[in-house]
Amino acid sequence: MSEATPQRPKLGLGILVQHPFKGTGRIVGYTSEGYRVLFKGGEATVVAFSFEAMKPLHAAGDPELDRIRQAVRESMDDWGFIESELEMGKRWVGGSLKLVPGREETQPRELPLEVFFKKLITVREKLRVLEQKINNHPSLSPEEKLELDGYISRCYGSLTSFNLLFASKESQFKGQSQEEG
Repeated sequence: MSEATPQRPKLGLGILVQHPFKGTGRIVGYTSEGYRVLFKGGEATVVAFSFEAMKPLHAAGDPELDRIRQAVRESMDDWGFIESELEMGKRWVGGSLKLVPGREETQPRELPLEVFFKKLITVREKLRVLEQKINNHPSLSPEEKLELDGYISRCYGSLTSFNLLFASKESQFKGQSQEEG
């Protein structure tokens, strides 16, 4: 009966796993053949859903919800609603952002860099939309548009701290002083 029923994932996206031969990796996607796992050094490998020797290093997540999210993302990508290639530099792929609280009684939190980077890209896209709406707004005076545009430029400037995550300079955030020069 297992031959007729296709294998399904048991582990969610973003989960750190320990592979007996390849070491520690992160599940970054699903294919029809298995998990797409990104290992240290940027090597991506497909590991069969049935491969029991690969163990999760923390909670397994919700693979069914992740499969739905992945299908929606792929559909949106097919229609051009989102970029298919994230602009993150290869050296950061598979990495994580560790948040260490100042209070000892608070647990640290780890976030996959891909998730953080996606949120950063979303902020950038929303700032671009806001900028367009301000510039095309019929009832704002040129002075008001210029003032609001200055706030947006300063937001971009605040985000330049994260430019090291980008693969290319063209995708990086540029603040006011970088645009003028």
